[in-house]
Amino acid sequence: MSLSHLLHYWPWWLAGACAGLWLVPLARIIPRKVLQCAKAPFDEWQGPGGGLGQPISLARRIWVPALNASLWAYAAATHHAFWAALAGASLASTLVLLALIDWDTTMLPDWVVLPLGLAGLFSSYGGFTPNSLLGSAAAAAVVLGLMGGLAWLFQRIKGDSGIGGGDLKLLAALSTWCGVVGVLYVVLWGSLLTVLWYLVWRRFKGLGPQAEWPFGPAIVVAALIWGL
Repeated sequence: MSLSHLLHYWPWWLAGACAGLWLVPLARIIPRKVLQCAKAPFDEWQGPGGGLGQPISLARRIWVPALNASLWAYAAATHHAFWAALAGASLASTLVLLALIDWDTTMLPDWVVLPLGLAGLFSSYGGFTPNSLLGSAAAAAVVLGLMGGLAWLFQRIKGDSGIGGGDLKLLAALSTWCGVVGVLYVVLWGSLLTVLWYLVWRRFKGLGPQAEWPFGPAIVVAALIWGL
């Protein structure tokens, strides 16, 4: 797909950039609200991004709108119907939002993940995904049962589940959009990516003493690549 063809969708570029500007503060507002409702301390939720206490960098304020604008334009270029393009663009923005939240806090809030799954079911019902409504619901159940069973088995053997509950819910939500096979590819490439990402980040950036490594950003990158 040529750049000139993508530039034809300039309204989508503009709308995506505006939406991307909102994603940056939302990635801080949502986890703050979640932790406030749970009466949980902010400093205990810290990922490689440094937690909620770190200021938002200028680089993030630039690359997030730029990336979101590109994703919206690509969604418009690959879907002829307006509502199908809007569904794809909304999916991409939600994934970017989740990646930002998880990177900063290692948290994947139900406030975002569960609506993502419901949107996948509605999109399947509307014919915007390759699956039927029943197929999407069945895919979510299969992925949740399969990945949850593997996590339980791993915990029995190693004493650690190896995957968080938020990651399981995110994979189940994604399955309503791309099916079981798509999620398996996402898990495969996401696992490889997160190991490489961790090694490079630890080598050149280091991690804070309380920071944990999230799986969500790698899932998001793998899902976006799979969608593209």
